[in-house]
Amino acid sequence: MKTAKVLWSLGSLLLNVTIAIYISVMSKAPSGAEERYAYINDNWGIFSAHWKAEFLFMTMIAIGAFYFAIKLKKVSWAIIAVGQIIALLIYPIMIGGYHNTPLEIAEMANKMAILIFVFGNIVFLSGAFHLYYNDSAVSKWLKYIAMACSGIAAIAFLLSFSDIITWKQAMMIAPLVNILYLINAYYGLKIIK
Repeated sequence: MKTAKVLWSLGSLLLNVTIAIYISVMSKAPSGAEERYAYINDNWGIFSAHWKAEFLFMTMIAIGAFYFAIKLKKVSWAIIAVGQIIALLIYPIMIGGYHNTPLEIAEMANKMAILIFVFGNIVFLSGAFHLYYNDSAVSKWLKYIAMACSGIAAIAFLLSFSDIITWKQAMMIAPLVNILYLINAYYGLKIIK
């Protein structure tokens, strides 16, 4: 149980670090698609290492969630684990689809990665909402913040998946997901002492 708690909590915490790095690196990227992919390739060492680290941290979260689903017999953990597994599929697509590929292949890889990322997050965030709704491991105020973050983010991703809003519009809620990952890190340390 301790290993699962560490994997869940550390993965959740470190994922926020990689998100901050990604925002910093991408803030310098040109806005045009061709120039943006050229920027990614020119800085491939950073992007490749970043996505591999994220791949590892997301895997840590998934392993923790699978363990909790089996040990605690709660469907919310199974939903979270499945959402994480779905989202993990984006990393081989990005790592293999962006590096020194023609623009058309990079664009296709990007569209595939976004679709998988959005769907995986709908599942993951729905599971997180269900978890916090039905659990009392954290204080009520933290539980309500986690429910709000996961619920609003799940709805935003669902709207994006349904083509009601754009992917970029859905990403406006990214800070809520960052807050949720921090709460998840804390929650992992609180469940079953």
